[in-house]
Amino acid sequence: MLSLQQNQLRNLLDTSGIWQFQLDPKEEGEAKGWAQALPAPRLIPVPCSWNDLFDDARDYLGLAWYRHEVFVPSGWRSQRVFLRIGSANYAAKVWVNGAVVAEHSGGHQPFVADVSDRLVWDRKNVIAITVENKQLLDRVPPGPGPGGGEVAGVLGGFPLTKYDFFPYAGLHRPVVLFSVPAAGHIDDVTVVTTIDGKDGVVKVVVAAGDYPGTGKVSLNGVDADLTFRVGIAEAAVRVPAARFWGPRAPAPLPADGYPHRRREGDRLLHPRRRHPHRRGLRRPTAAQR
Repeated sequence: MLSLQQNQLRNLLDTSGIWQFQLDPKEEGEAKGWAQALPAPRLIPVPCSWNDLFDDARDYLGLAWYRHEVFVPSGWRSQRVFLRIGSANYAAKVWVNGAVVAEHSGGHQPFVADVSDRLVWDRKNVIAITVENKQLLDRVPPGPGPGGGEVAGVLGGFPLTKYDFFPYAGLHRPVVLFSVPAAGHIDDVTVVTTIDGKDGVVKVVVAAGDYPGTGKVSLNGVDADLTFRVGIAEAAVRVPAARFWGPRAPAPLPADGYPHRRREGDRLLHPRRRHPHRRGLRRPTAAQR
């Protein structure tokens, strides 16, 4: 997994360290305003799993609260500021200064919330996060069904599961604030590969808020221009005589760097960094036997 990197346009503030923490087995904290202040907090390092840290929480998978206070640099005031939670296993809800900014389900991927309009600049900001890891059937991996865990709950361990490891709960990766230029942030990139005869075609859609400028997609030295309209731009890069990927003949295509760069005049809004990665060209199809 790629982590955020500090550069001349992106600023990082890692809030990892010692946070306040409190279990909420009755799930009463939200109604009682725990997002602002915990009534009986203890200290916990972030990231970590509470199951490894506290005897009374070793087997606890219900709702728990994290709370932290942090100053945000005043130099970020004119920028867009995001809060990135690297991993909250399994379901999370996030408040900044008492306002809900994100909800997320799935403990193995990061998620991001735009908190630009929720920050204060003359005092500390309050970040509160709830996490729970209930063993439910519709989660990944699924919890036990009505009949309990398979193979006698994987040989009778706790909790009864369909898998053979303990479902550790908590904030398992760093919690980071970061800022980017207000008019120069890429929100999303969608890449779709297809086949045209002997050529491969890589279609790219870039979302960049309200950005009205231009950019470029680069793939192995082949460039395609991006023209943003209402913050969206599309381009396609053709790979002549491509070696296609398939289960019987995997042929990964080396790709170097981000697939997008944007300029405003002579200013590079999203600087290119090099992350070598190998991708395959294919067109998924379904066959009935």
